[in-house]
Amino acid sequence: MRDQRLAINPYGRPYASLAELQQWTDARIEILSHERRCPATGSTVAQAWAEERARLTHVPETLPEPFDLVATRQVGLDGLVSFEGRQYSVPFQLIGQRVEVRGTAGQVQILKDCDVVARHPRATPARLVIDQAHYDGPSTEHVLAPPPLGRLGARIQDLSQAPVAHRSIDLYAALAEVAR
Repeated sequence: MRDQRLAINPYGRPYASLAELQQWTDARIEILSHERRCPATGSTVAQAWAEERARLTHVPETLPEPFDLVATRQVGLDGLVSFEGRQYSVPFQLIGQRVEVRGTAGQVQILKDCDVVARHPRATPARLVIDQAHYDGPSTEHVLAPPPLGRLGARIQDLSQAPVAHRSIDLYAALAEVAR
């Protein structure tokens, strides 16, 4: 530890700015990384770092949310993964692949290679949670795109998303009279 402190000792000369001090420190660390040996590999620290860096995954653009439950699941032929007694849709391009499913506060996140590919509300009354956008898009080399819904399918989906109409019981009584 003493060797490390003395090798990068900034007190030897004055610096005009914090940026200049940072530049000097970076240069000194770079020189030392080519001189010192990594105790685990026996190569220089710079060589060991280059090999390790190639194996690291990228840092996600957004920080991960805290999660209380995580599972690895295979995406089924229907483009769904099961988690906590429910089934959640994922982009159809991932059919047959393994994904990571995380339960966060109020949300289920589905990740592939550290990237969030789907988000759904958590603990909903619905047991089947589908985002229709997950079934849109072009085919891939390994997975054919599902056929589009068509007019009838789109109409049924619109109706399922429509709010329930509140009507007076008198309207139903009048309809029953007309039907007689």
